Amino acid sequence: MKLSAAIKKVSLVFVTIFLCTIFSVGSAFAKDKVYRWKLQSGYPHGDISFELLDGFARDVKKFSDGKLIISVFADSEIVPLEQLFESTQRGLLDMLHCMGAFWGGIVPVGEIEFGIPFAYTIDEVDGFDAKAQVIRDFYYNKGFVNILRKEYDKQGLYWLDMHTYGGPFVLSTKPLENFDDWKGIKIRDEGIYTQFHNMIGARGTYVSGGEAYMALKLGTLDASQWDISAISGLKWYEVAPYWVRAGDNDHVIGHMLINNKSWNELPDNLKQALQKAAENYWTATVEAYGKEFKNAENMIKAGTLKESNVSAQAIKQHKEIAYKLWDEVAKRDEASAEAIKMIKEWRGVK
Repeated sequence: MKLSAAIKKVSLVFVTIFLCTIFSVGSAFAKDKVYRWKLQSGYPHGDISFELLDGFARDVKKFSDGKLIISVFADSEIVPLEQLFESTQRGLLDMLHCMGAFWGGIVPVGEIEFGIPFAYTIDEVDGFDAKAQVIRDFYYNKGFVNILRKEYDKQGLYWLDMHTYGGPFVLSTKPLENFDDWKGIKIRDEGIYTQFHNMIGARGTYVSGGEAYMALKLGTLDASQWDISAISGLKWYEVAPYWVRAGDNDHVIGHMLINNKSWNELPDNLKQALQKAAENYWTATVEAYGKEFKNAENMIKAGTLKESNVSAQAIKQHKEIAYKLWDEVAKRDEASAEAIKMIKEWRGVK
């Protein structure tokens, strides 16, 4: 009996040591594991926000001590744009970089997130950076981020952070100054802006960024809306020399979305590394786009870009139409209604 008891004690000691060894090895493995992710943008090479993604990936690697490696791909290098959202949901991609307006049919509040016309017109402060900060404060201090994370989570995605593209940048083959000048204009746009442009009398249509130059050159389009990469990277001013300044949003907003499974597999320190890198990316987009807007002003002075200022009366009419559009968007679902109410209170619109 005593021998049997002794054997049991020895066995228990060996089992304990064995289990401790397994847990120690498992813990060390988890600590040393390197995660390799694929991120695809919705934008082509030459787009400012895409070109800045290499810096984001470097920051992630640095802040994670090399434990999270992100490979960056441009539009369609893995999947076409129309499959980007679903491919991230399914885990073919770990992350996407784009804007909510593209997924408005799936996540209606994404239209508002991007910036419905005149929602992000910031008159209370001056300066590109200051206006951007007012919008970021709205996202994080007024609870808008909570709405976005809840809605994207329903789609199996984690909303990581925001970035700016500056304001909507419209280049035209001819001046657009008065309200009637917009009638019949064929303009490349996307999302809610198609509806808005149709409401003001233009003809909104989607053309990929890579095809817009030739469409403007051939007359298939009269004007095209993008961000200021239309000048700095895509060179649309060569075929559409008029910068149409319409008093619209000072910034429009993009995002990074992460497959929920990929996000949840990360230990907390790597999640923090991602968040820190994303915050740096926000700052990088503010700085880069602000610089390019200054360059556009210099191009006007040099005569390589022409300025077309929409009249104050036309802007007033556009704004009144935009507010009607806000009310239509609010009817899409509960999240959109909550977001529009939040924006109206923030901007003082009744």
